[in-house]
Parts: sequence; structure tokens; C-alpha cells
Amino acid sequence: MFNRFPPAGAFRLVSRGTIAYVAAFALLLFWAFFVQADTRRVDGTSMLPTLEGGDLVVIQSAAISQIHVGDIIVYGAPCSALGESVVHRVVNITADGLITKGDNNPGTDQALLIASYQGHPQPIVQQCLEGKVVFVIPYVELLAYYVDQNGLPQWFNYLPSVLILVIVVISILREEDDDGKSRTGEAPAKAHVAPS
Repeated sequence: MFNRFPPAGAFRLVSRGTIAYVAAFALLLFWAFFVQADTRRVDGTSMLPTLEGGDLVVIQSAAISQIHVGDIIVYGAPCSALGESVVHRVVNITADGLITKGDNNPGTDQALLIASYQGHPQPIVQQCLEGKVVFVIPYVELLAYYVDQNGLPQWFNYLPSVLILVIVVISILREEDDDGKSRTGEAPAKAHVAPS
């Protein structure tokens, strides 16, 4: 008898894993845009063992009044001596601002002049506070960290994306090919029943 309906899953072009990955990525984008989160890559060793070079931190803007001792924050200019973002832990809160320290550093940012303005120690004030770390994605920026640390061309950062894209396209084409064979293959052989 002729079955006019294709077999279950015959028209599925992408796997369930791909759909789950795309859904998770879309949810992350939604969260990043609507919760007003931002990201920074961790460089260096000042926050070992809590954070390593290549980790990606997700930060959310916050008022100084929302920050507590033990929170990890990101601050920048004019409090950062080099003018770059710094990801460190709050170790004290004073009337002048936040006192911060890298977990792996021997002293506070203010004592080491990491947080300074014109050579003078500078507590972290609202103007410098970029946000509070709310989530860490380990190693996701490891390739970019390695590229920067070793002076490699920036296009190396795009290799994983290209590789993932090629793998997804090949996977989709293979699934289409497998489904096409099952739909367009020869008709199944009929069983011959001997007369009794």
C-alpha cells in the first residue's frame, strides 16, 4: 500500500542540537540587550584563581550603593591609571569610594597605583564604575587573549567562527542528503507469498 505521508523527520533540515544552540544564543542576546548587560574579556593574572585570562565576564551597570564588599566590579578611566577597564574585587567601602584589589595581587589597587589619578591613589567612584560582574563564561575569549598576548594578526580570532559555520553547513547538507535518499530511493521490494 502506498503511504502518501513522508517518514517522520524527513523534512527536518536542522538537528535538535542546532535548534537548542540557536535558541540559547537568542536568549543570551535577548538578555544582553534588554537587561542592559555588557561584557569584558579578562586579561592577565591579577584575579587568579577566580578569573583567568580569556574568561568573559558579563557585567551589569550598578550604582555604588548597590556594591558590597566581595563583589567583583569593572572600572575604567579616570580611576584606572592606564585608562583601560580593570576587573577586580571590592575589599572595602569608604566615604570616598570603593577600594579594590586583584585576588592575586599583593596589595590594593590604590596602594599599587593601579587605581590612581595623576599619580595619586584614587578610590573607585560612580564616574569610573562600569558595572558589577554578574556572570562568568570561562575560556570563551581564550583565543583572543592568546592572539593579543602573542602579537598575532587579529583575523585569527575569526577562525573558530568560520570553522563552526562550515561544520553547521556540512551537517545541514548531510541531513538533507540522507533525507533525500530516503524519499527518492527505489521502492521497497514486495514480498512474494507462495500460493498454498
